Amino acid sequence: MLKFLPILLLLSNLVFANHHEENKIEQEAVPLVTELPTFYSDFVEIIGLVTADEIIAILGEPAKKIDIRMKSTNDVIASTWYYHNLNTDDTGRYFPTTELDIVDGYVESVVFMNEVDENSNFEGNKYEIPKNNDKMI
Repeated sequence: MLKFLPILLLLSNLVFANHHEENKIEQEAVPLVTELPTFYSDFVEIIGLVTADEIIAILGEPAKKIDIRMKSTNDVIASTWYYHNLNTDDTGRYFPTTELDIVDGYVESVVFMNEVDENSNFEGNKYEIPKNNDKMI
């Protein structure tokens, strides 16, 4: 009987480890945010928590996308995305255009544009997005 004890211990450790791996994978698959608010100040508070891929999953592809690339490697280092009629102001009216500036896969800043669109040279009200390490717990 003592011969089988080490084998049983090894098998129980493998089963225990596999069980925890399965739980870890399930926990990682759940997104933190599944929808984004339309009111502009609430939107600014939440948008920094989601990745660019999650934004596309929630909102769909942007109306216009401009990628900034490294000249030497042609890798995308930043992007500017434009969405139309996405966010509302204090009166409940939609901003015609919302600009998302994305760096390293996360929104760095948001610009809400009235009376202008992505083809204009005018910059609207810009909001810097707080990073997780900037927020107090």
